[in-house]
Amino acid sequence: MKLVKNTIALAICSSLALPAFAADKLDEAVDFYGKLNISLQASEEKGESFNELQSNASRVGVKGKYKLDTDYDLTAIYKLEWQVNVNDDSKENLTARNQWVGLQGGFGEVTLGRSDTTLKVSQGKFDLFNDYEGDLKHLFIGENRVTDSLTYKSPSFNNVKFLASYILSEDSDLDDPFSIAVQFGDGKLKKTDFFLSLAHDQNMQGKSAIYETTRLVGMYQLGDLRLGAILTESEISEVFDAANAAFIGKSENGYAVNASYKIGKVLAKVQYQEFAGADAINIGADYKLGKNTKVFAWYTDREGLSFDGQTIKKATEGTYFAIGMEQKF
Repeated sequence: MKLVKNTIALAICSSLALPAFAADKLDEAVDFYGKLNISLQASEEKGESFNELQSNASRVGVKGKYKLDTDYDLTAIYKLEWQVNVNDDSKENLTARNQWVGLQGGFGEVTLGRSDTTLKVSQGKFDLFNDYEGDLKHLFIGENRVTDSLTYKSPSFNNVKFLASYILSEDSDLDDPFSIAVQFGDGKLKKTDFFLSLAHDQNMQGKSAIYETTRLVGMYQLGDLRLGAILTESEISEVFDAANAAFIGKSENGYAVNASYKIGKVLAKVQYQEFAGADAINIGADYKLGKNTKVFAWYTDREGLSFDGQTIKKATEGTYFAIGMEQKF
């Protein structure tokens, strides 16, 4: 049954993309898009070495906007995106990513559905090893994609933008989570050569704890050199302490710094991350073969994960080396 649903989902994406080739109205646009990012990875964990093929969050989706026939300057917008796990042994290899519908106008943008939280998107394009073993999500708290989300993004006022997410809790005994942020500059460093953001998560619900996270992000572009830094603090409450048979709270701090330098078609990059006593060093390089095509290589060394599993759930100690290729469409 899941295979049938996945096939239907892809069929819908393809059919929705057709108007993009036939539409003769400039105010209506549909974009069928995706990327395949696949690498051969050599991993060493707990003294054991093994090779594996990684899909690195390959994805496919459709997004669009339609000008509305109203007295107000409104545009309907939507996005449906799935992750394609090409290294999955099963044939049912689609998982949901951002999927929402909303309105856009002079007031900004409002969307409803499954979305990355405001704190997550407020890092901009900081993470130089996004979707790889060096991804910030493996150590930091706050890299959340949530359902039942109402998200607002304001227009830009002199390069300043406000964002907020309100998430409907599925537990009547818990307060609804929310995420807020203020940004200064362009998170992609295309319209400005700087970017600053301050974001905060409140009442975020994990499987065994409630999280509160504050994050400060900064980036600066100087010619072919790009520098970035993050400071983060997370308060973890309602963690069950089995020894004392009680719920306790704790606080964890961390930071990340990175740099990249473009040399012709090569982008060399390095990133260091520390959180709650654990750290990760990442080095790598991308080589551009075309506008939408690149090959890459990277190395990650992550260690110091001697604390309890309540704080960091996905991370493991180990060293990782990968070579791969990315094709966007």
